[in-house]
Amino acid sequence: SGMLKPGGAPMPEVCGEGASAYRERYLDFLPKGVLEGKRIVVYQHSAVGRDMLVDLLKSLGAKVVPKGRSETFVPIDTENIDQSILERIQGFVDEVEAESGPVDVVVSTDGDSDRPLILGVDRDRQGKGRVRFYGGDLVGMVVADWLQADGIVVPISCNDAIDLGELSKALEPKTRIGSPFVIQGMDAALSKGLTCVCGWEANGGFLTGSKIERAGATLPALPTRDAFLPILAVLAAAFERDVSISTLFERLPKRFSKAALLKEFPRPKSLAMIERLSPDRSVLELVFGDVTEVHWKPECHDGGNRHIDDEAALAIKAAIESTFSSERGFGEVSRINYTDGVRIWCTNGDVAHIRPSGNADELRIYAVADSQDRADAIAAAGVEEPNGILRSFEKGL
Repeated sequence: SGMLKPGGAPMPEVCGEGASAYRERYLDFLPKGVLEGKRIVVYQHSAVGRDMLVDLLKSLGAKVVPKGRSETFVPIDTENIDQSILERIQGFVDEVEAESGPVDVVVSTDGDSDRPLILGVDRDRQGKGRVRFYGGDLVGMVVADWLQADGIVVPISCNDAIDLGELSKALEPKTRIGSPFVIQGMDAALSKGLTCVCGWEANGGFLTGSKIERAGATLPALPTRDAFLPILAVLAAAFERDVSISTLFERLPKRFSKAALLKEFPRPKSLAMIERLSPDRSVLELVFGDVTEVHWKPECHDGGNRHIDDEAALAIKAAIESTFSSERGFGEVSRINYTDGVRIWCTNGDVAHIRPSGNADELRIYAVADSQDRADAIAAAGVEEPNGILRSFEKGL
């Protein structure tokens, strides 16, 4: 009847071979002592990889200070780091700097340790370290650059900074959200003859679709979400170039992202909302100008014979603009993409992306803008109660 069997059985003994192989994967690839002398705070909380991360960083030469260990579960959403977590981590840095001296970086993972959490430490005028969080989509860009990837696969929800810089030359078609789709995209890139292929999600989980060769060392492919490679690659990239973590990220195109979600938002309502804002399930994208352009999804081979009524497309544009309004600071809607949910571009550079959770009664909004304050404001307006953007669309159903 789908129930668990009564009684119980002892857990099998721990097999250390997997952990050992995972650890050696990085020790064999990174230069010996690459983190020599760097002081790194590891926020351990309840992450399953907390001890392995400390051990690996020490093996690469770092001075590691573990903080915040917990024997009860601590939820860490690497796409949505809230102020309370930042304040907790800032407290760790304050303690360590008072006792031992300046901290270079804070690292951690989510609970099951397949997504990274990276915070640079900037200095204020008094020399005090202030933590600064970097989202997983920007982390992925730094890692791909350090690996010198020639094929990059990311989902449609990622920060569009990747479309603006040198990495755009290696960018493959963007996928639906979720690592299975990224893996599928990496396989397609490999079938084209690309040899250094990687991908990542907005939450920071990093995947390698091919072996990676760098400075005479080889990193085997690992096409599943990995938190350790992005942590180690960001640290190595900064310390090899003798720059701070913040300097490394400041060199990326200036686009900033933020995500937020509404919990207890029934999935049928989410799907109805997406349906209302979509002209046809076969449409990939609408581009607005003097003439409305319709781009069809690749699997819709008869796109050339299909037609979307211009009035219907403009009605969707008007419905979106009534909520993503000029009063809220948005420009005119210039483009709408339906790869996964509804992603909206505005003429002032704002991007908003609405997507239902695939497995929970949650509705998420992703924001991208020309400043962090603006991205934060879009995300906050999205989930504001009771009259924010997402609730406004709900009321219009």
